[in-house]
Amino acid sequence: MASREPVTRIPVVLCVDVEPDDFYVDRRDPKPWRGFEALHREFQDLRARLEARTGHDVHFSWCIRTDPQIALAHGSPTWAVERYGPFFEEYRRAGDAIGSHVHTYRWSDSVDNWIDGFDDEDWVSECVAMAAKGHADAFGEQASVIRFGVFWSSTSAINRAEQLGYRFDLTVEPGLPPNFSDVRKPAPTAELPDYYRVPREPYAPSRADFRRRAEREQRAMTIIPLTSSYEKLGVGFRSLTQRLQRMRRNGFRNRRMSVPLSMWRPWEGKNSFSSMLDRAIAAQPRPYLAFAVHSNFPVTRSRERVQSSLAALLAHPASSRFVFCTPSELMAMHA
Repeated sequence: MASREPVTRIPVVLCVDVEPDDFYVDRRDPKPWRGFEALHREFQDLRARLEARTGHDVHFSWCIRTDPQIALAHGSPTWAVERYGPFFEEYRRAGDAIGSHVHTYRWSDSVDNWIDGFDDEDWVSECVAMAAKGHADAFGEQASVIRFGVFWSSTSAINRAEQLGYRFDLTVEPGLPPNFSDVRKPAPTAELPDYYRVPREPYAPSRADFRRRAEREQRAMTIIPLTSSYEKLGVGFRSLTQRLQRMRRNGFRNRRMSVPLSMWRPWEGKNSFSSMLDRAIAAQPRPYLAFAVHSNFPVTRSRERVQSSLAALLAHPASSRFVFCTPSELMAMHA
């Protein structure tokens, strides 16, 4: 009898940025995080459905805001853990990863509003340190997972996070162009990086440039890039120009992983989310998937898009091979 090939499991990291509903938090009247409350209920159902589909325990990752904006607006960096303690106890019992989501928002008296001060390395260091301390105060242990906000990261921020005990970063979105910003968020005080040429698999970052792989350095930090794929284009001169531009920016090797597969985007037609998943899996020698969603999505205009993407993930033909895991479990599966 011919031997059968073993079924290849595909690790999937699904991270939730646990944060306020609004990026411009009202310091005078901060509101409960209704989006997170709704997402908690939805993810209880999603976990059960994913476990039934995959036959495995499902582990999510939850990165919580415990940074200076939360401290100033809500009175304590650990406000969310205090307010929603039972939620996080449930996640810990389920084997989920609990980490930090860090924004570098600071209050500006001159504009009487929030700005994003990631150009100030001292301020960034303070934000990361407060997030680390807030997590340790709330849970009695150091967080191992970190994710920065607004598509931003930097070499000094990654190095600082490593010094404070973080071991996995989930910020990098391969293929993302520079200065990809959102007008709904506080204005950045410097340019955002591009992620065209970053590795498409987990890597130890260089201490000189977090977007490059460390060659001889020993690092405790591993960057786990989020999933990227590629969009099918039409025919004609314009499409040919777009293909050449995509290859020039991302490199020949990464030409088929040139677009972040963000769940909040509209994926339709020949570039449906399921089709994009097919291409992402096929493009990787050792496939894995990694996604991040905002906890406020249930109360935003992106609600239907994210729910549609999650439904496509659940219904995908390869979903029986998916193992929803924490970053450390992903690395163990890849070891």
